[in-house]
Parts: sequence; C-alpha cells; structure tokens
Amino acid sequence: MKAIILNSGTGKRMRPFTDKKPKCLIKLNGKTILEHEIDNLLHYGIKNMIITVGPFEEKIKKFIIRKFPGLNVTYVKNELYNSTNYIYSMWLTRHLIDDDIVLLHGDMVFDKKLLGRLLAAKYPNCALVNNNIKPPEKDFKGEVINNRIKKIGVDISGKNAFFLAPIYKFSNKGFHIWMEEIERFLKNGKDKVYAEDAFNEVSDKIQLHPIYFDKELCMEIDNFDDLETARNFFKTSKI
Repeated sequence: MKAIILNSGTGKRMRPFTDKKPKCLIKLNGKTILEHEIDNLLHYGIKNMIITVGPFEEKIKKFIIRKFPGLNVTYVKNELYNSTNYIYSMWLTRHLIDDDIVLLHGDMVFDKKLLGRLLAAKYPNCALVNNNIKPPEKDFKGEVINNRIKKIGVDISGKNAFFLAPIYKFSNKGFHIWMEEIERFLKNGKDKVYAEDAFNEVSDKIQLHPIYFDKELCMEIDNFDDLETARNFFKTSKI
C-alpha cells in the first residue's frame, strides 16, 4: 500500500504563518502536521509515500531528509499550484499508482487509531465519517445512503449529510476509476474544483463506504481557529 499526501497548496488562509513555509510544517505540540501524519502512517507499516509539492518543495524535502532520512518518498511537483486545485496535483501522481492507496489531505490532524480502523475495514474503498456531530459548514460532508458514500462536498446538506474527513482508503482499481474521471475533468478545463467533484460522477462504480468515528481527534487545519483548537487538544491529550 502507498500513501499520497497532498501538500502542493499555498495555505493562503494561514498567512502570515505560511508566507515562508508550508502549512504542513506548522507545529502542534512540538511536532509538525506532516510529522504527525507520517508517524501515523509508519505506525501501520506504510513506508512508501507520494507527496505532492508546490511553492515550498525544498522546505518539505529538507524536513523529510532531516526527520525521516530513510523514508521511501517520491515528490510530485505541481508547477501550476497558483492556478489549479489539488485535483491537478492528484492527476500528476497517476503514473505512480500501482498499489492500493491511502489518500490524505496534507492539513489533517487525527488520532492514529482512526487510520488503523480504516486500514482494517473489510471494505476496499472507505473514508472516515462522523455522524454524531453537526457537520462544520467549511468542511467536507458525505451523503451516506445505504452504507455508501454517494456524494462528497462542502455544500452538501440534509439528513444524510455527515462530516467526512478527507482521509481515504482506495483499492488500486477504485482509485484508477477516480483518476480516469479526474482526467476527463481536466480535459474539460475543470482544474479549479475539488477532486471529490470528479468522484461524485463515478461514486456508483467505486462503492465508497463510511467508517464511523465519534470523539477521536480528526480535523483539518484550515484557519487560525482550527489551529488553536488542535493546539488546545494536544495540551491535554496524547495521541
């Protein structure tokens, strides 16, 4: 199994913290977001990683060399990071996908037990879903019907819409179905949308299942409020 970590963005909402470094290198409890993610992946034996990079390519590479010198990592540079969304960064990894995949947005902070739950699930394609909280307006929601995630997006609402954390497990076959749809999107000039918009067009073919969680830490660091919440969590908890 390989992991893809998406770190090619500019982190505009976190400026001035991200003026000179990527968001993934912001520290929480003495460890960067990226370090937390990689430690969690290594804990479950995932040693082959693909990291997409953008404006802070060299800083990410130097950090990895210093903290994880033996890590088997391939970097994929999105030269168009200023004008495209991560849907384009994902497409650039297509020639490296020869195994099942764990896909992480690079600003995710989460209890490693949730990753273990995802990996141990009987479903080849699944994502983390919390159906016990009010879905945050700014974050992804998943529309869950008959134990299947039919649609993913920020603006989804209704009784079947729940918070969905962008931490996914995909079979090689399922991921390639998504990637083929991403390629169709890009050929039609849709490079500023979410990759999940392309997923929504092929969700019937992939059969993505929810893996539910409740009180465990699992959140995106999108803005300074999120950063404060995560830092307060780490002051009182160990994960």
